[in-house]
Amino acid sequence: MVSALDKNKYKVVAIGIDRDGKWYVQEKLEIIPHKDFGKILSLKKKGKWLVNHFEQKNQLRLYDIKNKNKEVVIDVVFPILHGTFGEDGTLQGLLELAMAPYVGADVIGSSVGMDKDVAKRLLSQAGIPVVSSVTVNKRQWKHNTQDIIQNAVDKLGLPLFVKPVCTGSSVGIKKVKEKESLAEAIDFAFQ
Repeated sequence: MVSALDKNKYKVVAIGIDRDGKWYVQEKLEIIPHKDFGKILSLKKKGKWLVNHFEQKNQLRLYDIKNKNKEVVIDVVFPILHGTFGEDGTLQGLLELAMAPYVGADVIGSSVGMDKDVAKRLLSQAGIPVVSSVTVNKRQWKHNTQDIIQNAVDKLGLPLFVKPVCTGSSVGIKKVKEKESLAEAIDFAFQ
């Protein structure tokens, strides 16, 4: 993505957000290999950044409160994130609250796109064909394990894939070739 932007036209600022929700402006944009995601932004946790949006022109401004002279002004955000708290509408909601312009799907589009069950139901209701599936929540699974297993095998056949309803594209997936492996795959998906 970054390599496709014209460096003569745009100044790219990489901002990493850690698992605690803290933002860090990256001095250098460094993309590194990652075993699960291919490539990711190398996150250097330097500074103590305050996010502010109440100043002017709907720009997102970040200040390093450890270094009073460090300010970064963002005109538009490219939310290039993966998984929960990134592509599920939460960051888009934060950006909308901050009145900061961003590209891509809005809150509802991101949220619906992340929830496979909701997306499939909406597509189906709109007359768009979707493949058969079985959605199970933890309460149902706890009380009706054997019925759910039998229903899934009867409805979908084998092999089948088990996938969490609201995670990134490849997180928590298991291919199930025999009925006896289905319970373990569903337990794994709930983790």
